[in-house]
Amino acid sequence: MVLLTTLNSKYIHTALALYSLQAYCRWDFPAVQVKEFNINQDLEVILGAIYQTHPSILGLSTNIWNITPSLELVERVKKVMPETVVILGGPEASADWATLLQQPAAPDYIVRGEGEETLRQLLHYLTSGEPEPTAINGLAFRDGDRVVATPPRAPLDLEQIPFPYPDLSPLRHRIVYYESSRGCPYHCAYCMSGWEKSTMRYLPVERVKADLTRFIEAGVRTVKLIDRTFNLHRQRTIELMEFLARQEGTTEFHLEMVGEIIDEQTIDIFQTAPPGRFRVEIGVQSTCPAALEAVNRRYDLKRLGRNCAELTRIPGLTVHLDLIAGLPYEDLPTFAQSFDWTFRLRPAELQLGFLKLLKGSPLRGQAEEYGYRFTAAPPYEILQSKWLSYPDLLHLKSVATLVEKMYNSKHFHYTLSYLLRKESASPWQLFSALARYLEEEAFFGEVHKPVAYFDGLWRFLQSGAADGQIGELEKLRDLLTLDFYLSGQGGQPPDWLTRESPALRTAVKSILREETGLAKLRLPSEIEPAQLRRRMIALNLKLDPETLAAGDTPTLIYRPAQGRPLWFRLPVALSVQSESRTRGGTADG
Repeated sequence: MVLLTTLNSKYIHTALALYSLQAYCRWDFPAVQVKEFNINQDLEVILGAIYQTHPSILGLSTNIWNITPSLELVERVKKVMPETVVILGGPEASADWATLLQQPAAPDYIVRGEGEETLRQLLHYLTSGEPEPTAINGLAFRDGDRVVATPPRAPLDLEQIPFPYPDLSPLRHRIVYYESSRGCPYHCAYCMSGWEKSTMRYLPVERVKADLTRFIEAGVRTVKLIDRTFNLHRQRTIELMEFLARQEGTTEFHLEMVGEIIDEQTIDIFQTAPPGRFRVEIGVQSTCPAALEAVNRRYDLKRLGRNCAELTRIPGLTVHLDLIAGLPYEDLPTFAQSFDWTFRLRPAELQLGFLKLLKGSPLRGQAEEYGYRFTAAPPYEILQSKWLSYPDLLHLKSVATLVEKMYNSKHFHYTLSYLLRKESASPWQLFSALARYLEEEAFFGEVHKPVAYFDGLWRFLQSGAADGQIGELEKLRDLLTLDFYLSGQGGQPPDWLTRESPALRTAVKSILREETGLAKLRLPSEIEPAQLRRRMIALNLKLDPETLAAGDTPTLIYRPAQGRPLWFRLPVALSVQSESRTRGGTADG
């Protein structure tokens, strides 16, 4: 029996490579099986599960997140299943095949580059003796004390690969990956494609439509297309996006695009598509001209900014923008400019990643020139460079944590909107100052509950370290209180939160008992009044959370038993009424 497996970075991910190999080899080897694990599982459990299948041939797909445990797994397999033939594939094995084959517990074979046809031919050899390994392109193996590598394999025609997934039902609630094209015309020095010389290949549009329809009909939640530049071929992109925009169902399609070549027609499709149909990922990486030139990446910054700004204004479209810290010639002040430029586009998600010197990438070969020090173990992340010291990178890590926990989470939406309400406000200065403040408390390096970030921001605001926020504390307290309740945090609320207004609560509860109470309060008719009375918080805020205009804003927060908390702006008259009742001594808690 042939078993193909891997260690995914998380349970929610799926291993497209394994399913593509299985689909391609299925006609000749119908007994090929796929079994997925993840790096959070104990290796002993994984080894036991593999052992129970008794594979005669075991294939392992490797990448930077799993190469270390995968090699340890190979060592254990060799000890308890010495007759099993072990094959490695994937980017890590392809880039370092010579070293891996010289290790004491080496795999028997390494498939280099695209694996479908190479694996098929190798399985034929292992089961029938033909063809000889030396005649199989894209293969590496040991012949005695000698390491042998056959010539690279020519690019495969993608039409030869059937639809990869035999059964989508177990994958509906995971991220399912799909490939409609292979290759990349760009040669970014930090990427594996920097040394690849692969030809761009596309699946026919009608085949792609049929495949994507399968995902929709199966009710798959998220499909991530791994095409390195989905919008490279304009007409093909338009046709596929228009097709997806017309479909029923709730499947979200994640597309990686080059931002500066997005055109008006593409933006129009995003605007008319059902909310939640598309997620777009765009790699900004940096706005520093010297850094971009050093890594062979050039684009029209104005056009990129204009397109991204249009995309982020589209309701129902999730826009994810990437930055890379550690590129050549980009120091901390220069990175701050890239951060501010990208943050001001207001993407739904901003990822602050860190440069990794991947094996085989051109930038790794220039490590000494640029003063890079990086981890010897995967993911080969930089520790310092000519432009960034190790303390600089530690600070950037702190900022990245805050961006993820406070901005990407949406848990601090109203507070951050107020702090950054002025066009001249610098997002970098805010996040950097907060990070410095929390670093002094030794906040980072430990796992915190979400409430700790609310407490940390409140302490920071109280300290006066937030530039230009002196005298704004009560407004910020109100907004941070609203954000806290909307984040859905359980447990004991912090004692610094704006206190609920007993008089406003009494007034709202009284109106809700009336037949037309929801209408009087301007609340949605589908809300159950009895549930609302039990699960509401009534606040008299000192400003409007949406417009940020100063003035009494009676606010109702509803925390249903199921689903996200909601908030509603109540009629202003209720604020006046509750204030009057409080003065008259009739407030009822």
